[in-house]
Amino acid sequence: MKKSDFSFTLKDRKTADEVIEHELRQIKEKTDDYVEGHIKEYKGHIFSYTTTRKSGLASFADFASPETIEKDIQEDLGEISREENRFEVYLSVKGLEHYKYRMMFVRYGAISYPVTIVLAEDLAQLFGTYKETREANGEEDLRMIMDKILDSKFMKDLIQSLIFEAMRHEEN
Repeated sequence: MKKSDFSFTLKDRKTADEVIEHELRQIKEKTDDYVEGHIKEYKGHIFSYTTTRKSGLASFADFASPETIEKDIQEDLGEISREENRFEVYLSVKGLEHYKYRMMFVRYGAISYPVTIVLAEDLAQLFGTYKETREANGEEDLRMIMDKILDSKFMKDLIQSLIFEAMRHEEN
């Protein structure tokens, strides 16, 4: 290994949430403040999940045949970090305080990239094959994904309908 094997020119200066926040600012500006894009910290699950409920009391069967759990040593190797940054990205509408259109969830760990993006079904279809989960390996990838979403016919139609709804509420 030599020092020349590495680059010391920072490639990605912004974290994923900073990139997305910058991209979302244009929505408010271009819609005369009727529709606004948000990225907020999110604590819930970002993938589908199953959970079980436990009674808290061990049954006789639990003592009679204890469950054996095999631990894969690979779980203890590689990247280890308890830091997880999760965000929800959504649109809100002026005058509709209880409305939000959730576009995606975003997740990254202690290292900013790659970032995992879980798209709403309507947006996932913009990328050819239906694949709700995407990965961005840096700022440029993430900007391309955001541009594709924000410049899509689906998003423009959605935002237009939200503007009209905000205007209707203003008139009333």
